Amino acid sequence: MQDEIQLVYISERCQATDDAAIEKIKLRAEHNNHRRNITGALLFTERYFLQYLEGEAAVVDALYASICRDKRHTNVRLLLRKTIMQRDFPRWSLGVKKLLDNDENQDLLAVLNMIGQANSVSESQLDWFKLALK
Repeated sequence: MQDEIQLVYISERCQATDDAAIEKIKLRAEHNNHRRNITGALLFTERYFLQYLEGEAAVVDALYASICRDKRHTNVRLLLRKTIMQRDFPRWSLGVKKLLDNDENQDLLAVLNMIGQANSVSESQLDWFKLALK
């Protein structure tokens, strides 16, 4: 078995990338990720994308390189890349969740905005998002 990794990045959503464009991303990614044995989840707000990718290291790294070139977002920053023994999102070729700006999500939005501005992030900060996505 090849080494599997989990890679997490954050990026800034372009204004032209509306919810319909994100639905297209989801449909295409579900198909392609299933074929490549990549799992993960995408959390997004009006401002940010935060994505978890899991799979064989070389395949995930190649996908991340492609994601970095995508014009639907800017300022792509790698937050975490680590070897894993098991996946956090084994059933999702790409789970997608929009984090709405409401009372229920204020803590998560505050952490996401902080991560969006920070130079580094801790794994425990990212764990908040795993909980929100599961």
